[in-house]
Amino acid sequence: MGQIRFGILLRAILLQCFVTRNVFSIQKREWIDAPTTTLTEGDVSCFSDYMEMWIHSVRIEGLGIWLSGALRIHVNLTSLDHLNLQLSACGFSLHRDPDKNFIFRVSYTGCFVQQEQGYHVLTLNLVKRISRFGGRPHSVMMKCPVVSVLPSREQIQCDPEYIQVTRKVPHGNWDNELHWSLSLSDHLIVALEDASLIQMSIDMSGPDITVQGRRRDVLSPVKVMENEGEFLALKLVSGQYAYSMEATCPKVTVSTAEETVLHIFKRHMGLTKRGSSDNEPLTVSNVSVNQTDNFTLRETSKFATLIIPTAQILQTKACADSKQLLQPFYRVDVVLTFKETNHKMHWTMENALPCTVRPAVTHFTSSPAPKTTALSTLNFGHENLTTEEPSLDRSTVLAFSDNLLLLKGLLVLPTAFFVSACMCVTLHNVREVPGWTGARAAAGQMKN
Repeated sequence: MGQIRFGILLRAILLQCFVTRNVFSIQKREWIDAPTTTLTEGDVSCFSDYMEMWIHSVRIEGLGIWLSGALRIHVNLTSLDHLNLQLSACGFSLHRDPDKNFIFRVSYTGCFVQQEQGYHVLTLNLVKRISRFGGRPHSVMMKCPVVSVLPSREQIQCDPEYIQVTRKVPHGNWDNELHWSLSLSDHLIVALEDASLIQMSIDMSGPDITVQGRRRDVLSPVKVMENEGEFLALKLVSGQYAYSMEATCPKVTVSTAEETVLHIFKRHMGLTKRGSSDNEPLTVSNVSVNQTDNFTLRETSKFATLIIPTAQILQTKACADSKQLLQPFYRVDVVLTFKETNHKMHWTMENALPCTVRPAVTHFTSSPAPKTTALSTLNFGHENLTTEEPSLDRSTVLAFSDNLLLLKGLLVLPTAFFVSACMCVTLHNVREVPGWTGARAAAGQMKN
């Protein structure tokens, strides 16, 4: 009885090993000979500045062989960081997805990319493996439509309380309208109509989209080369697409410094891959500022920093809350060109500082005596001031605290008054000068 059971168990184990061997064999043949459904034109994703193709890990060897021959480089797929340094010279990059497969990205300005009948086209002559010892050539075409006009403009308005960002409403590469949501800091996603849930308001009444929020609710501190600012990490997202609404505001300060420092967030201005880290840095090849030619440009991997003399851009306007106050502000219009993209970045910053008291202006008004007029604003910038001495008449002479004389409606100020550092003068103790003697003495004081 025991031998029978042992025989049955042994036969079951052998049968299981046979089935398992066949399954592994079938899977191995599928990995080698499976049709290249992932390497077709339909699986190419098109974005504003680049296109991407998903490649299964078992197919990546063919791409490595093509890159090695086309670029004359040694391709080591185990060290993608080093490989991408080599690929970046041609506008290529290679990344792993969460499933350990690969994403091959090609810039429209990259090597071997041609424009054919309104499309960006790159043909990859890959090798399709048919056995462990060989393969046959297999051509794959990456193809995306040429988009002549991109929404490359961004207008940012900052004040002590709010930030507002305006951009063109984006469309897909096939000119299809996309249904957008808002993504704040890559983890809070709401529909446009629910923007208030992330403390934002939104307006899409025309061709532009404008978002606004309180600085303390939506901005995060950022430090760029020892300079502080506040960053809005906001994007529009739809399916696989993302569209940057990111912006930086200068830190709120009461006083103005001699130099104004502006941080411009470098990124692709059109449609990008949603969730992509965009590790490929952008390098500024040209920059112009509409308001001045006197500026300094510095770069980090994420920001282009402009340093501009404040006196060349600073203006003032009446404060909205009180016409008695002035509000300093400036506007800067910048055009940036990046080496890695086809399109320019048009960036405008309007920044308003806290309202301040208007510059002190002193007015003197005579007392309500007959035949008197108001004194015009004093100009304290003049060091030498001469006055014409009028003739004195006893009936028209008044003295003001022994320092001021009002003669027939004309206010005459002695020289000693201008030397005084006091900017405010109180007129008091008005009295009539008794006789010519007092008037003559007062006039003598003015001459001295």
